[in-house]
Amino acid sequence: MRNKVIAAQAVIVLLVVVWFKVYLPRMEKARAMAEVLARENRIEAFYQSMAVEDSSREVVPPGGQAPTHPLQLRETPSVGEVEQALGAPGGEQRDFAGGTHLTWTGTRHTLEASFNHGRLYCLTFTDRQTGHGAMVYESSQYWHPF
Repeated sequence: MRNKVIAAQAVIVLLVVVWFKVYLPRMEKARAMAEVLARENRIEAFYQSMAVEDSSREVVPPGGQAPTHPLQLRETPSVGEVEQALGAPGGEQRDFAGGTHLTWTGTRHTLEASFNHGRLYCLTFTDRQTGHGAMVYESSQYWHPF
């Protein structure tokens, strides 16, 4: 009888060890991947909702590409509104003029939001794989693809 109790306890301990060594790391990894994917989706959705084409103008981007319509910001939300849409930023910088630059990094894109007096004035959207992207301002006059 005593051997059966010890064997049952050994099996329970073994199952607990397997739970902590195998299942929990896999569960944590799956949760982290879902979180990263959700962050990337929020970054792309925010950029798509904020950058709109100015159909009244047509410009030729550098590199001999076909003429296109420049982009401009749809609206100029506050820092709090942008953080509410995207979550906490991964980086924050302040410039000499008192501007704030917040950065969100996803798996495929980086989004930098620049604020002046607490209002968004520029979005920089960069493809992390190619390094190409665009700087979108309040006015389409300043749109800059790179």
